Amino acid sequence: MVSSKTSWMNSKKNYKRWKVLMHKTGITVDPDTSMIYASESWWVDQEFAFRICQLRSQDPNNLSYEERVELWNLENEQFEELVIQPALAYYDRYFQRAPAQTDGGLGWRNIWHRLQHDVAACLQLLRMSLPCFTTLCNMLQTNYGLQPTLNISIEESVAMFLQICGHNEVQKDVGLRFGRNQETVQRKFREVLTATELLACDYIRTPTRQELYRIPERLQVDRRYWPYFSGFVGAMDETHVCVKVKPGLQGMYWNRHDNASLNIMAICDLNMLFTYIWNGTPGSCHDTDVLQMAQQSETEFPLPPSDKYYLVDSGYPNKQGFLAPYRSSRNRVMRYHMSQFHSGPPPRNKHELFNQCHASLCSVIERTFGVWKKKWRILSDFPRYNVQIQKRVVMATVGLHNFIRISNFSNADFADVMTETNNNQNLSMILVTWMQQR
Repeated sequence: MVSSKTSWMNSKKNYKRWKVLMHKTGITVDPDTSMIYASESWWVDQEFAFRICQLRSQDPNNLSYEERVELWNLENEQFEELVIQPALAYYDRYFQRAPAQTDGGLGWRNIWHRLQHDVAACLQLLRMSLPCFTTLCNMLQTNYGLQPTLNISIEESVAMFLQICGHNEVQKDVGLRFGRNQETVQRKFREVLTATELLACDYIRTPTRQELYRIPERLQVDRRYWPYFSGFVGAMDETHVCVKVKPGLQGMYWNRHDNASLNIMAICDLNMLFTYIWNGTPGSCHDTDVLQMAQQSETEFPLPPSDKYYLVDSGYPNKQGFLAPYRSSRNRVMRYHMSQFHSGPPPRNKHELFNQCHASLCSVIERTFGVWKKKWRILSDFPRYNVQIQKRVVMATVGLHNFIRISNFSNADFADVMTETNNNQNLSMILVTWMQQR
């Protein structure tokens, strides 16, 4: 059995070697007969090159008229094959414009008519309601420099951008749906991306020192957490966003989930609004390293006052300004995640009770990440853009997340998460019962 397996592995290696050599050189070793093998095209190329070398080795004055004509034709054929044909292929691929579309935006007009009469289709295609979409388009045009063209309106440009980010669709497929060329879709994608980045700068609002002293209103009215977490100013965690990198850089961006990604560190408040984003760290970096880089490199990092703190999970250090849960030790196992309490017995001691309350309050960042990635699939599906573009997409989609949340338009993604949060009211009863028993 072992010998047959070894023979099979050797056969696979020989076949792969034969395939690579045949693809690159046209000549290889036959894996069955172990003899040199060359394709017919390889022999033709060798005879062609040999004849040119044979004629060039002679003195041009000694060549006959027929030999000079033959050498001229052979050199022209060689020049066409090595220079002209690759140049034309490169031009056709990167410079030749596709035929102009003649429908005059008919695809978008059909889509726009459907969006105006179908609320579910609007939420599915644009990832937001129609009033929110209209407000976004007006704001991008008025405040952030996005302008329509003769044939493409602001609404169509923004809709193509949202279609790409919301569904991670190929730009060519989006062009077919909207009746536009791929070059047009790519150009509009970059224009809207630039405008949306500017919007994100205004809507990702880092709290000032004075604002960090304020107690969140939603915290004060929530019996599950008040007054036990009176110093809470936000929840901090990291998440991974898929990215396409060059083969030489994959080791740097390769994460524990076996794919290349960016490690995004974020802070959010109880309203599921992002208040800070550290964007662009390679996926191989640990959470602690990302936090350290953010504090050392960012002068405006919102470090909490002495009596305030961010809630963090066990991947971060428990230090001034950052409150982590109790960790398990060699002698005892300490539960932390909410799933462990839902499927198991109530807290067994004060440390597990603290961990349960801590995990429940800190889960706001996980829910925020969940809504963000569910709405914008470009962040988690197959990566189609390089590191530079994907970093910009991260900031743009975070800005859109905050814009939708602040605009107060109805949104199914946020509504579903808030319903799940409101249904989890048994934690306050557990806390009150445990305190009474003490």
